[in-house]
Amino acid sequence: MRFCYLMERKLALLVSVVFHPVMLPSLFFIFAAWKTPDILTPFSNSELQLRFILLIFITTMIIPIVMLSIHFMLSKRKINMQMLYLQNGRDRVYPFFHTGIFYAGITYLFYFNLHLNAFICSFMGMVSVAVLLSAGISLLYKISAHVLALSALTGYLFLLHFFLPDINLLISACILIFITGLTASARLFLNAHSIGQVFVGCLVGLFCTLSCLVWFY
Repeated sequence: MRFCYLMERKLALLVSVVFHPVMLPSLFFIFAAWKTPDILTPFSNSELQLRFILLIFITTMIIPIVMLSIHFMLSKRKINMQMLYLQNGRDRVYPFFHTGIFYAGITYLFYFNLHLNAFICSFMGMVSVAVLLSAGISLLYKISAHVLALSALTGYLFLLHFFLPDINLLISACILIFITGLTASARLFLNAHSIGQVFVGCLVGLFCTLSCLVWFY
């Protein structure tokens, strides 16, 4: 029994790491390059797409982690695993707020300066809204950022399925629903969140998806 519990815990941790919110933008654009390369216009060839995905990886994963480390250093608090995983809802507010502002700046740059297409800009806009809402909600309530991010991404795939009828994304979206449920179960198993926190994360994530409609209408 002990062995089974340890294996289940390791699996839950693995799922939590692989589908961590900071990983999802990079994973989405890797998926887009494979399944829907048209939405990466004007990055028309694989080399340009790879460079763009690398840019996304740096700006949505590497820089936020550096910002989080700097935040802890400036606060002169002892860094431990609980803080790094942001188990305490209050520990999320400033890192999420700073990251959300940074993502919003990237979205502004993509839309107004680089004039990238609505798909790229709407996705980055959705990510910005999700992180900023997480920061605000964390002032009062600890929300599941994993489920929020995956729910928003699932909803976004359904939007793409609607706006790109020539590309069948329904199966991919259904697989993502399963991944969202798996990740939610992993977070519950690890006692990282309550059912209510997972449910609220799902609702907020779907709301973030609706914010993307501003870019299309």
